[in-house]
Amino acid sequence: MKELVFTVDVEPDLRTGEYTGVFWGLLELEKLLDKYNIKPTLFVTCDCIEKYPTLFQRLNNKGWVIGLHGYKHVRFDTLTRTEKEDNLRKSIKCFKDYLGIRPEIFRGPQHAIDKESMEVLEEFGFKYDSSINPWNLYHILFFWKIKIKFSHNFKPMRPHYLYGFKEIPISSFIMPFSSITLRILPKWALKIFLLFMNLRKHPVFFMHSWDLIEIPDSKLYGLCSKNKFMDKLEVMVK
Repeated sequence: MKELVFTVDVEPDLRTGEYTGVFWGLLELEKLLDKYNIKPTLFVTCDCIEKYPTLFQRLNNKGWVIGLHGYKHVRFDTLTRTEKEDNLRKSIKCFKDYLGIRPEIFRGPQHAIDKESMEVLEEFGFKYDSSINPWNLYHILFFWKIKIKFSHNFKPMRPHYLYGFKEIPISSFIMPFSSITLRILPKWALKIFLLFMNLRKHPVFFMHSWDLIEIPDSKLYGLCSKNKFMDKLEVMVK
């Protein structure tokens, strides 16, 4: 049976560092996903949980999966091993204190991951990672300054082991299966792109909580307003 994995990176808003997308954005997304009975996976930074614990408690209780996106939105491949261990230790305590659960899945901020991070995740009892986005030509051409490990662009698209730890990659077909692609492609091209995604056994889609708010000074958002984005998002989930 084909299963779409709908994932959201929940973190402070792009550019401002505020939490508008975390609260009001997720509430709007909830209305759309409830309409189609979709329960997404959220990869959440702990500062968001600490700010809105009641929101995440409620979403967890209704069956939304909540994974870890770091204690704060800091790349794991820039941390020392001791810092990574401290980050996970504080994150696990946060999840237990506020949600009564232990995080088992992880996505690295900026989709950056390294061998040491995988080792530490395994030591702390995590089950899998979902950081990398292979075969994403758009990322290679336009986001090379992010300095994600280049070889990760050519890993298998299916679930596999990366550095000995289970990796469930985000799907891609030249462009990532993400909010960026929804914003850039016109509806007719988006429908063709979705046909290719539908050929995959377990397509994995990702977006950010701040995709659900207006960011006036963003060129990308200038191409596609929030209302247009929500319209395209509904095309996809249908």
